[in-house]
Parts: sequence; structure tokens; C-alpha cells
Amino acid sequence: MGDIAITGIDCLFPRAHGADAYWELLLGSGDAIGAVPPGRWDPAVHPEVARGGFADGIDVFDHAFFAVPPREAAAMDPHQRLLLPCVWRAIEDSGISPVALAGSDTGVYVGVMGGEWGRLTLSGRDRPTPQLGAGSSTGMIAHRVSYHLDLHGPSLAVDTACSSSLVAVHLAVGALLTGECSTAVAAGVNLVLSPTLGLVYQQLGLAAPDGRCKPFAADADGIGRADGVGAVVLRRLEDAVADGSRVYAVIRGSAVNQDGRSNGVTAPSRWSQQKVLQAAHRRAGISPDQVRFVEAHGTGTVLGDAIECAALGAVHGVRRAEPCAIGSVKGNLGHTEGAAGIAGLIKAALALHHRIVPASRHAERENPRLRLAERGLRLLRSPLRLPRGETVAGVSSFGMGGT
Repeated sequence: MGDIAITGIDCLFPRAHGADAYWELLLGSGDAIGAVPPGRWDPAVHPEVARGGFADGIDVFDHAFFAVPPREAAAMDPHQRLLLPCVWRAIEDSGISPVALAGSDTGVYVGVMGGEWGRLTLSGRDRPTPQLGAGSSTGMIAHRVSYHLDLHGPSLAVDTACSSSLVAVHLAVGALLTGECSTAVAAGVNLVLSPTLGLVYQQLGLAAPDGRCKPFAADADGIGRADGVGAVVLRRLEDAVADGSRVYAVIRGSAVNQDGRSNGVTAPSRWSQQKVLQAAHRRAGISPDQVRFVEAHGTGTVLGDAIECAALGAVHGVRRAEPCAIGSVKGNLGHTEGAAGIAGLIKAALALHHRIVPASRHAERENPRLRLAERGLRLLRSPLRLPRGETVAGVSSFGMGGT
């Protein structure tokens, strides 16, 4: 598999507007969980889903900059409104003027889960408008970017539940390697606009009462939902080097699979997780002992953590000089669902770029039932400084339903 460079990054997460703020939050083991902000829903009506990771300013959009009429902007899904400037800034961060990409074969791949805006705006309306129709379409989240930036490459939204944005990265990488596009934007976006999915998690026994994910911790008790928007610019490594582009990190290989008929449509499968990890290693030409750290899916559910650690240990718990470090950004932000994969990828890329891996929040209360040391794994209680030279990291993301 050919090498793909990450040349540009931008993001908006709870308490972190931009890549620098995100890095500061991670390096300081920050906690971005708080109460439901005004304008989302009444927490008194649904006190069981009154906390989570919420980003500021999700109603802000410079419609004039993107030449969107005010009426149309008001009808647009906020996922569209937040992703457009995020992609613009990521392209600028890569050293390219977004205007210069107009007419190019640049591809846009966006991971997104669910369609809360459509349910909130179209349900019960006697006369839905064309603006609401276009504004609530999931596919339009990607198409808005391609349209407003005049990009002519592939443009698609990907929904594989919580693994959506990492699958979007995988598809973007494939398109670059086959020559379908010369530059690709891979992104993920998730906004918690209603309590509905939180109530579903609660009924399934998957919701953390305090709204916090506690990955791999002894007191892990479920998922806390969170907002998240992130985008990376991808180019073939030889092209990036030839143009003198800054390279945050290099993607050496990726893989996607499915659980198939496992022990339940919403339950994860250890064996499928092992297989997808092994496939990614093969495609990258990397042996498990070379992997220094893994940004895991790490939802903080009892079953999910147990299965993921068993799979990671089976693959990475080989003879090696020191255990493989694992962590999950969900301990800081909460679960950003459709944007979870891109949140993890950006964290890993920034860690490689800055040569330091942030400590894992909740690591001081490691779950002994996961047998991490026995499996050749460890949580970082303090930041891990990386040596000079090549360092290999892994990123995992798994969706409810099996992908």
C-alpha cells in the first residue's frame, strides 16, 4: 500500500476550537464534559441525558463568506454550516489556498451518523421548503463542501455509525492511491441536537449516568455523547514532499471489515476486531511489535472495553521491549460518534507531530479485569515522549452494527 500524508488539520471539539486548542486540551488531560447548553433541550425534562461534551458556537456561520443566502443558511443542517469553515481552515493549514483548488479533482469524504436535523425540522411540517429539504440531507453535508469550494472529485457522506469518519479516511486513501483524486479531504461531524439517541443508549444500558466516557477504567459505566467536527487534508506522500508541504503524519495502511452474524447486531466481535487490525498491519507492512501506541475506540462500556482490549492484546501483546500504550480521546471529550474516528486520527497525528503522546484520562483507575499488563498493553498515566526517528501508531474505530 502506498503512503499517504496528512498535510492539513482543523477541528472543533468541546472546549477546543482549532487544532492548537485541541492539543492543549489533550496534553493537559482536560475534561470537556458539562451541562446541556441553552437551546438544545430542556434538561429538566430528560435529566438522565443532561450532561455531555458540547461545543460552543454551533449556531454561528458566516453565510456571506460562503455566498449562502440568509434564508438558505438558516435552513441548513448545522453539520453543514460547521463543516464548511472547518474544511476551509484545514486546506489553508495544508499550505494551499482553498480558492486554488477550484475546478480540481479534490475529493470530499465525510463521516456522519444519523439525521437529527431532518427529524427536528421536517417532522410535522405541512409545507416543507426546498431549503429545508436540501439542508437536511445527509449526503449534502459532503456536497456542500464540494459545491462551495468548486471541487470536482468524489463527494460522499459515509454512515457506518461510530466508525463513519475513519471509514471515510479509508475510502479517501483508496481514492488517492488509485488516482481518482490528487487531493482529498476526509472529515467527520457530529452534533448532539436532541436527547433522542442518548435516551436510546440509556435504554440499552450503554449511557454513563454522569455523561462521561471512562475508557478502560475500573469505574467505566457507559457512553457520554459529544459534539465534534474534524477534517484532514490528504495527499500522496511523494506529491506532498515534492511540493514542500508540512507532513503531520503518514498513513501507511488501513482496513475495514464487518462483524457479520456475531452475538448480536449491536454487540462487538473480538475476532473481527483482531482480523481488521491484522489486515491493516499487513497492508502497511508493519509488524505489531513496531506499534508504539494505539488510539483505541475506547467507549468506556463494560463489554466494549473488554472485547477491544482482548483483540488489541491478541495482536499487539507480542514479545517487545515495552508494552504498547493505549488510550482514547473519549475520556476527554465524550463519544463524538460519527466524528469519533477523525478525533482519534487527529490526536494520533498531533502526537506524532509533537513527538509526545498525551496521558490517558482515567488511567489512574485502570480496570484490573482487562488484564492490560498481561496482554502487553498499558495506559499512560503521564505523557510519553517519543524518540527521534520513525514512530508507528495505530487508530481504531468501531461502529454499532459491526463495521
